[in-house]
Amino acid sequence: MLSLLLEVVWFTLPAWVANSIAIDVKAVPILKDLSTPMDFGRSFRGKRILGDGKTWRGLFAGIVAGTLTGALQAYLSPGGLPVMSCTLGFLMGSGALIGDFTASFLKRRMGFDRGDPLIILDTMDYIVGAYFFAWMIVPVNTTYLVLAGLLTIPFHTIANFVAYFLKLKKNPW
Repeated sequence: MLSLLLEVVWFTLPAWVANSIAIDVKAVPILKDLSTPMDFGRSFRGKRILGDGKTWRGLFAGIVAGTLTGALQAYLSPGGLPVMSCTLGFLMGSGALIGDFTASFLKRRMGFDRGDPLIILDTMDYIVGAYFFAWMIVPVNTTYLVLAGLLTIPFHTIANFVAYFLKLKKNPW
């Protein structure tokens, strides 16, 4: 069982890194010019499309971080773990962020404000997106997806509290 959990963590790592780095780069001064919201402040049916929290800075940083994570994993490539690549890291990082943006869009439609928690959607959105994009080039193991979802809940919670403590997020969720 421990071996399976390690495989899941290894495979899911580009998604976790991409999703967390998108928030963490908020404090990087050189990326300040990319802080424009992806929806450019526009609304759809009277509600913001994504909100101020989804920026070009986060998108680019997340995709780069996912890609670099995949590249590092390909370089290290320990035996017994899934084979990773730059391409897979790129797809998983991109998928994670697209999944997160999709959830933000849905939350705005349901009347949730930026930062309002919707636990299952907030933790599964980027995992499902990452695995869906990974599926484009590798067979996706549904056991991995289920376990990644279960592992993401505590990982996501801890990462959010750390980001809140470091004043990178306004809410600890």
